[in-house]
Amino acid sequence: MEPKSMLEIGEGLKEPFSPFEVCTLDDYHIIVVRFEGSYRRHRHNRDEFFYVLKGTLEIEMELEGGPEKRVLKEGQCAVVRKGVVHRTSSPDGAIIALAEHRAISYEFL
Repeated sequence: MEPKSMLEIGEGLKEPFSPFEVCTLDDYHIIVVRFEGSYRRHRHNRDEFFYVLKGTLEIEMELEGGPEKRVLKEGQCAVVRKGVVHRTSSPDGAIIALAEHRAISYEFL
């Protein structure tokens, strides 16, 4: 694979929440997504990895101990474990790299 800039790929995306697959790594998709506003509340059957390339990403999670909100800035990352109900948002927009298993499914709530 030739070197690629995930930030440049993300900056070229026009539609928010429309993932672009950069590559696959074994059973994982490495994707770039432009976030604008809020995404629907949902959960997955697999873990999900977020890395902020540009902007700020908020992740609201419903954990056993109660709700938790994480704010990720450029260069920061987090994992949302499978089964955790969550909602992501970026009021000012963000470009995010994600690693997701190819068999991931979304359950919207």
